[in-house]
Amino acid sequence: MHSIQLSLFFVFILLSMSLFLLLKINPFAAEKNTLKQRRLYLSGAKLKLSERISIRFATLFRQTGCTLKKFILMVAAALVMGFMAGFLLFNNLGLAAVMAVCLIPAPYFYLTVKSAKAAREEIEGLENTMSIITNAYAGCDDIIKAVETYVEEKNRYIPVGLRKPTPFDEFVSEIKLINPNIEHGLYRLSAKINNRYFSEWVKMLILCNRDRRLKFALFPIIKSMNDAKSMQIESDSMMTRVWRDYLMTVGMMFSIIPLMRFSNAEWFAILTETPIGKALILGMLFTAIATAFYVMKITKPVNK
Repeated sequence: MHSIQLSLFFVFILLSMSLFLLLKINPFAAEKNTLKQRRLYLSGAKLKLSERISIRFATLFRQTGCTLKKFILMVAAALVMGFMAGFLLFNNLGLAAVMAVCLIPAPYFYLTVKSAKAAREEIEGLENTMSIITNAYAGCDDIIKAVETYVEEKNRYIPVGLRKPTPFDEFVSEIKLINPNIEHGLYRLSAKINNRYFSEWVKMLILCNRDRRLKFALFPIIKSMNDAKSMQIESDSMMTRVWRDYLMTVGMMFSIIPLMRFSNAEWFAILTETPIGKALILGMLFTAIATAFYVMKITKPVNK
Protein backbone atom coordinates (compact mmCIF):
# COMPACT_ATOMS: atom_id res chain seq x y z
CA MET A 1 0.00 0.00 0.00
CA HIS A 2 2.86 2.35 0.83
CA SER A 3 4.46 1.75 -2.56
CA ILE A 4 1.14 2.52 -4.32
CA GLN A 5 0.78 5.84 -2.47
CA LEU A 6 4.39 6.76 -3.20
CA SER A 7 3.93 5.94 -6.88
CA LEU A 8 0.74 8.01 -7.13
CA PHE A 9 2.45 10.95 -5.39
CA PHE A 10 5.36 10.70 -7.83
CA VAL A 11 3.00 10.71 -10.82
CA PHE A 12 1.08 13.69 -9.38
CA ILE A 13 4.32 15.67 -9.15
CA LEU A 14 5.23 14.79 -12.74
CA LEU A 15 1.79 15.72 -14.06
CA SER A 16 1.95 19.04 -12.19
CA MET A 17 5.35 19.79 -13.72
CA SER A 18 4.02 18.95 -17.17
CA LEU A 19 1.07 21.32 -16.70
CA PHE A 20 3.41 24.08 -15.54
CA LEU A 21 5.48 23.61 -18.71
CA LEU A 22 2.39 23.46 -20.94
CA LEU A 23 0.85 26.67 -19.50
CA LYS A 24 4.28 28.38 -19.30
CA ILE A 25 4.00 29.03 -15.56
CA ASN A 26 7.04 29.54 -13.38
CA PRO A 27 6.01 29.05 -9.72
CA PHE A 28 9.46 30.11 -8.53
CA ALA A 29 9.55 33.40 -10.40
CA ALA A 30 9.95 36.46 -8.21
CA GLU A 31 6.88 38.66 -8.18
CA LYS A 32 7.48 42.17 -9.50
CA ASN A 33 5.31 44.42 -7.40
CA THR A 34 5.34 47.38 -9.78
CA LEU A 35 2.62 50.00 -9.88
CA LYS A 36 1.59 48.96 -13.39
CA GLN A 37 1.14 45.29 -12.45
CA ARG A 38 -0.84 46.19 -9.34
CA ARG A 39 -3.13 48.41 -11.40
CA LEU A 40 -3.73 45.61 -13.91
CA TYR A 41 -4.41 43.14 -11.10
CA LEU A 42 -6.86 45.46 -9.36
CA SER A 43 -8.67 46.30 -12.59
CA GLY A 44 -8.94 42.62 -13.49
CA ALA A 45 -7.39 43.14 -16.94
CA LYS A 46 -5.08 40.13 -17.04
CA LEU A 47 -6.53 36.65 -16.86
CA LYS A 48 -6.18 34.43 -13.83
CA LEU A 49 -4.98 30.84 -14.17
CA SER A 50 -8.46 29.40 -13.62
CA GLU A 51 -9.87 31.70 -16.29
CA ARG A 52 -7.17 30.71 -18.79
CA ILE A 53 -7.85 27.00 -18.21
CA SER A 54 -11.62 27.55 -18.52
CA ILE A 55 -11.21 29.42 -21.82
CA ARG A 56 -8.81 26.77 -23.13
CA PHE A 57 -11.29 23.95 -22.56
CA ALA A 58 -14.22 26.03 -23.83
CA THR A 59 -12.26 26.64 -27.05
CA LEU A 60 -11.48 22.92 -27.40
CA PHE A 61 -15.13 22.02 -26.88
CA ARG A 62 -16.23 24.62 -29.44
CA GLN A 63 -13.76 23.45 -32.08
CA THR A 64 -14.38 19.73 -31.62
CA GLY A 65 -18.11 19.72 -30.82
CA CYS A 66 -17.41 17.98 -27.53
CA THR A 67 -19.25 18.73 -24.28
CA LEU A 68 -18.15 18.69 -20.66
CA LYS A 69 -20.20 15.55 -20.01
CA LYS A 70 -18.55 13.72 -22.92
CA PHE A 71 -15.12 14.86 -21.75
CA ILE A 72 -15.73 13.54 -18.24
CA LEU A 73 -16.86 10.20 -19.71
CA MET A 74 -13.69 10.12 -21.85
CA VAL A 75 -11.52 10.72 -18.77
CA ALA A 76 -13.36 7.95 -16.88
CA ALA A 77 -12.92 5.58 -19.83
CA ALA A 78 -9.21 6.46 -20.01
CA LEU A 79 -8.83 5.64 -16.30
CA VAL A 80 -10.57 2.27 -16.65
CA MET A 81 -8.70 1.33 -19.82
CA GLY A 82 -5.42 2.47 -18.29
CA PHE A 83 -5.97 0.34 -15.20
CA MET A 84 -6.93 -2.72 -17.24
CA ALA A 85 -4.02 -2.28 -19.65
CA GLY A 86 -1.62 -1.72 -16.75
CA PHE A 87 -2.78 -4.84 -14.95
CA LEU A 88 -2.50 -6.97 -18.10
CA LEU A 89 0.87 -5.43 -18.91
CA PHE A 90 2.52 -5.46 -15.47
CA ASN A 91 0.36 -7.92 -13.47
CA ASN A 92 0.64 -5.49 -10.54
CA LEU A 93 -2.15 -3.42 -8.96
CA GLY A 94 0.14 -0.55 -7.95
CA LEU A 95 1.66 -0.12 -11.40
CA ALA A 96 -1.79 -0.52 -12.96
CA ALA A 97 -3.09 2.36 -10.81
CA VAL A 98 -0.12 4.50 -11.81
CA MET A 99 -0.72 3.79 -15.50
CA ALA A 100 -4.41 4.68 -15.07
CA VAL A 101 -3.41 8.06 -13.62
CA CYS A 102 -0.91 8.61 -16.43
CA LEU A 103 -3.67 8.16 -19.03
CA ILE A 104 -5.77 11.02 -17.58
CA PRO A 105 -4.34 13.59 -20.08
CA ALA A 106 -5.14 11.28 -23.04
CA PRO A 107 -8.59 12.84 -23.77
CA TYR A 108 -6.99 16.30 -23.72
CA PHE A 109 -4.35 15.18 -26.24
CA TYR A 110 -7.07 13.66 -28.42
CA LEU A 111 -9.18 16.85 -28.42
CA THR A 112 -6.10 18.98 -29.09
CA VAL A 113 -5.14 16.93 -32.15
CA LYS A 114 -8.77 16.81 -33.33
CA SER A 115 -9.16 20.57 -32.96
CA ALA A 116 -6.12 21.29 -35.14
CA LYS A 117 -8.16 21.13 -38.38
CA ALA A 118 -10.90 23.41 -37.03
CA ALA A 119 -8.28 25.79 -35.64
CA ARG A 120 -6.57 26.04 -39.03
CA GLU A 121 -9.89 26.76 -40.74
CA GLU A 122 -10.52 29.56 -38.24
CA ILE A 123 -7.05 30.97 -38.75
CA GLU A 124 -7.47 31.01 -42.55
CA GLY A 125 -10.12 33.71 -42.20
CA LEU A 126 -8.45 35.39 -39.24
CA GLU A 127 -6.16 37.58 -41.36
CA ASN A 128 -9.14 39.05 -43.22
CA THR A 129 -10.95 39.63 -39.93
CA MET A 130 -7.98 41.42 -38.40
CA SER A 131 -7.63 43.56 -41.52
CA ILE A 132 -11.30 44.63 -41.46
CA ILE A 133 -11.18 45.52 -37.76
CA THR A 134 -7.86 47.37 -38.16
CA ASN A 135 -9.15 49.47 -41.06
CA ALA A 136 -12.33 50.26 -39.13
CA TYR A 137 -10.36 51.19 -36.02
CA ALA A 138 -8.01 53.43 -38.02
CA GLY A 139 -11.06 55.39 -39.15
CA CYS A 140 -13.07 55.63 -35.93
CA ASP A 141 -10.47 55.30 -33.11
CA ASP A 142 -12.94 53.11 -31.18
CA ILE A 143 -12.08 49.44 -30.59
CA ILE A 144 -15.61 48.40 -29.63
CA LYS A 145 -17.14 50.14 -32.64
CA ALA A 146 -14.53 48.60 -34.96
CA VAL A 147 -15.28 45.06 -33.75
CA GLU A 148 -19.02 45.75 -33.93
CA THR A 149 -18.59 46.85 -37.54
CA TYR A 150 -16.99 43.52 -38.41
CA VAL A 151 -19.63 41.50 -36.52
CA GLU A 152 -22.49 43.36 -38.21
CA GLU A 153 -20.91 42.92 -41.65
CA LYS A 154 -20.32 39.21 -41.02
CA ASN A 155 -23.89 38.57 -39.86
CA ARG A 156 -25.64 40.82 -42.37
CA TYR A 157 -26.60 38.13 -44.89
CA ILE A 158 -26.82 35.17 -42.48
CA PRO A 159 -30.23 34.23 -41.02
CA VAL A 160 -30.43 34.53 -37.24
CA GLY A 161 -31.02 30.81 -36.78
CA LEU A 162 -27.88 29.90 -38.76
CA ARG A 163 -25.47 32.30 -37.09
CA LYS A 164 -22.64 30.74 -35.11
CA PRO A 165 -21.15 32.90 -32.34
CA THR A 166 -17.45 33.60 -32.80
CA PRO A 167 -14.98 34.95 -30.21
CA PHE A 168 -15.56 38.43 -31.69
CA ASP A 169 -19.33 38.16 -31.13
CA GLU A 170 -18.61 37.04 -27.57
CA PHE A 171 -16.18 39.94 -27.09
CA VAL A 172 -18.85 42.52 -27.99
CA SER A 173 -21.47 40.81 -25.80
CA GLU A 174 -19.11 40.53 -22.81
CA ILE A 175 -18.11 44.21 -23.02
CA LYS A 176 -21.72 45.38 -23.27
CA LEU A 177 -23.41 43.00 -20.83
CA ILE A 178 -20.84 41.55 -18.40
CA ASN A 179 -17.61 43.49 -17.93
CA PRO A 180 -16.96 46.87 -19.64
CA ASN A 181 -13.20 46.58 -19.08
CA ILE A 182 -11.86 46.63 -22.66
CA GLU A 183 -8.38 45.36 -21.76
CA HIS A 184 -9.79 42.37 -19.86
CA GLY A 185 -12.05 41.60 -22.81
CA LEU A 186 -9.09 41.77 -25.22
CA TYR A 187 -7.08 39.39 -23.03
CA ARG A 188 -10.00 36.93 -23.11
CA LEU A 189 -10.28 37.32 -26.88
CA SER A 190 -6.57 36.56 -27.27
CA ALA A 191 -6.89 33.43 -25.11
CA LYS A 192 -9.73 32.08 -27.27
CA ILE A 193 -7.71 32.18 -30.52
CA ASN A 194 -4.36 30.42 -30.22
CA ASN A 195 -2.28 32.34 -32.76
CA ARG A 196 0.88 34.24 -31.99
CA TYR A 197 0.29 36.93 -34.63
CA PHE A 198 -3.21 37.46 -33.31
CA SER A 199 -1.81 37.69 -29.75
CA GLU A 200 0.66 40.37 -30.88
CA TRP A 201 -2.16 42.19 -32.66
CA VAL A 202 -4.32 42.12 -29.52
CA LYS A 203 -1.43 43.37 -27.36
CA MET A 204 -0.99 46.24 -29.79
CA LEU A 205 -4.73 46.98 -29.56
CA ILE A 206 -4.33 47.17 -25.78
CA LEU A 207 -1.53 49.69 -26.24
CA CYS A 208 -3.67 51.58 -28.74
CA ASN A 209 -6.41 51.76 -26.12
CA ARG A 210 -3.95 53.73 -24.01
CA ASP A 211 -2.34 55.69 -26.88
CA ARG A 212 -4.27 55.90 -30.16
CA ARG A 213 -1.21 57.14 -32.03
CA LEU A 214 0.09 53.53 -32.10
CA LYS A 215 -2.77 52.28 -34.30
CA PHE A 216 -0.65 52.25 -37.46
CA ALA A 217 1.61 49.61 -35.89
CA LEU A 218 -1.25 47.11 -36.35
CA PHE A 219 -0.77 46.81 -40.13
CA PRO A 220 2.78 45.29 -40.10
CA ILE A 221 1.53 42.47 -37.83
CA ILE A 222 -1.12 41.51 -40.39
CA LYS A 223 1.49 41.53 -43.17
CA SER A 224 3.77 39.23 -41.12
CA MET A 225 0.87 36.84 -40.63
CA ASN A 226 0.34 36.65 -44.40
CA ASP A 227 4.02 35.80 -44.95
CA ALA A 228 3.74 32.82 -42.54
CA LYS A 229 1.01 31.08 -44.56
CA SER A 230 3.43 29.47 -47.04
CA MET A 231 5.48 28.02 -44.17
CA GLN A 232 2.36 26.43 -42.68
CA ILE A 233 1.71 24.30 -45.77
CA GLU A 234 5.19 22.74 -45.54
CA SER A 235 4.92 22.07 -41.80
CA ASP A 236 1.59 20.19 -41.93
CA SER A 237 3.06 17.01 -43.42
CA MET A 238 5.98 17.16 -40.99
CA MET A 239 3.60 17.29 -37.99
CA THR A 240 1.85 14.10 -39.13
CA ARG A 241 5.18 12.28 -39.42
CA VAL A 242 6.27 13.44 -35.96
CA TRP A 243 3.12 12.07 -34.28
CA ARG A 244 3.39 8.80 -36.23
CA ASP A 245 7.02 8.32 -35.22
CA TYR A 246 6.24 9.23 -31.60
CA LEU A 247 3.40 6.69 -31.27
CA MET A 248 5.50 3.98 -32.91
CA THR A 249 8.39 4.68 -30.52
CA VAL A 250 6.16 4.57 -27.42
CA GLY A 251 4.51 1.36 -28.64
CA MET A 252 7.88 -0.30 -29.21
CA MET A 253 9.12 0.85 -25.79
CA PHE A 254 6.22 -0.74 -23.90
CA SER A 255 5.96 -3.81 -26.16
CA ILE A 256 9.19 -5.08 -24.59
CA ILE A 257 7.36 -5.76 -21.30
CA PRO A 258 4.80 -8.33 -22.56
CA LEU A 259 7.51 -9.96 -24.70
CA MET A 260 9.65 -10.31 -21.58
CA ARG A 261 6.68 -11.77 -19.67
CA PHE A 262 6.36 -14.71 -22.09
CA SER A 263 10.05 -15.15 -22.94
CA ASN A 264 11.71 -14.75 -19.54
CA ALA A 265 9.46 -14.90 -16.47
CA GLU A 266 12.35 -14.30 -14.07
CA TRP A 267 13.32 -11.00 -15.68
CA PHE A 268 9.67 -9.98 -15.82
CA ALA A 269 9.34 -10.63 -12.06
CA ILE A 270 12.44 -8.51 -11.39
CA LEU A 271 11.00 -5.69 -13.51
CA THR A 272 7.52 -5.63 -11.93
CA GLU A 273 8.19 -6.70 -8.32
CA THR A 274 11.51 -5.16 -7.27
CA PRO A 275 11.90 -1.46 -6.33
CA ILE A 276 14.48 -0.91 -9.09
CA GLY A 277 12.20 -2.47 -11.71
CA LYS A 278 9.21 -0.42 -10.57
CA ALA A 279 11.34 2.74 -10.66
CA LEU A 280 12.34 1.88 -14.22
CA ILE A 281 8.70 1.47 -15.24
CA LEU A 282 7.80 4.77 -13.55
CA GLY A 283 10.61 6.38 -15.52
CA MET A 284 9.19 4.95 -18.74
CA LEU A 285 5.70 6.27 -17.91
CA PHE A 286 7.09 9.71 -17.04
CA THR A 287 9.06 9.75 -20.30
CA ALA A 288 5.90 8.92 -22.27
CA ILE A 289 3.93 11.73 -20.56
CA ALA A 290 6.69 14.35 -20.85
CA THR A 291 7.41 13.57 -24.49
CA ALA A 292 3.67 13.66 -25.31
CA PHE A 293 3.47 17.25 -23.99
CA TYR A 294 6.67 18.08 -25.88
CA VAL A 295 5.41 16.59 -29.16
CA MET A 296 2.12 18.46 -28.77
CA LYS A 297 4.11 21.66 -28.29
CA ILE A 298 6.40 21.27 -31.29
CA THR A 299 3.60 20.10 -33.62
CA LYS A 300 1.59 23.28 -33.19
CA PRO A 301 1.12 25.29 -36.39
CA VAL A 302 4.02 27.62 -37.10
CA ASN A 303 1.85 30.69 -36.52
CA LYS A 304 0.87 29.60 -33.00
